[in-house]
Amino acid sequence: MSKNYGQFCGLAKAAWVLGERWALLLVRDLSIAPRRFKDLHEGLPSIPTNVLTTRLRELETAGVAERQIAESPQRGVVYQLTDYGHQLQPILDALGLWGAQRMSSPAPTDVITSASLAAAIRSAYQPGVLEAPVTYLVHAGPASAWVRADSTNIAVGTETPDFSSDTTIHAGPEIRLLLAGTMSASDALASGAVEVEGPPHSLATFCRAFHVPLEDSELVIDSS
Repeated sequence: MSKNYGQFCGLAKAAWVLGERWALLLVRDLSIAPRRFKDLHEGLPSIPTNVLTTRLRELETAGVAERQIAESPQRGVVYQLTDYGHQLQPILDALGLWGAQRMSSPAPTDVITSASLAAAIRSAYQPGVLEAPVTYLVHAGPASAWVRADSTNIAVGTETPDFSSDTTIHAGPEIRLLLAGTMSASDALASGAVEVEGPPHSLATFCRAFHVPLEDSELVIDSS
């Protein structure tokens, strides 16, 4: 790392650790689950391998990430966040929410990955909305993520879950409008933009429990 700002300041220290290109997205992916080098590269398809190697080394030096021998059934080395690195999760979620306020639809060159989908759902979680524990499997284009949540806690992941989901959601980019509240669950289902396998009204419940507003958007109230 070469960006030493020369200031005795916590924000300057954070920028020194996380301000390099790709660093925040690497931490985002590692906040979902430990990853092998190959997994990280596949999840960030535009990152050159030499840059990935450098960023991982920098995150290790900063005490944010570490290498461990993978537990069975995986083999080899995985990268994971340290306890210090896991403290970044609420910061990542807050930054993701802030950035998403001006995201309504992806550009033609934008991709959605399973890790970015899981992180987006985690950041959208609204405590106190769900009355009972629920599990979701969400597909958004080629990306997939699972969610387990109740009124106070949420867990997300991208690997094949070891449980059956209560509701499976199949969507495309329209999932962004659902999370913003600018498309109602009933309209999404009626138009075919979203398909759901699960109990009646499960999509409307999902939309209330996970919300990422759009700046200056008009909220659609859907109590169905």
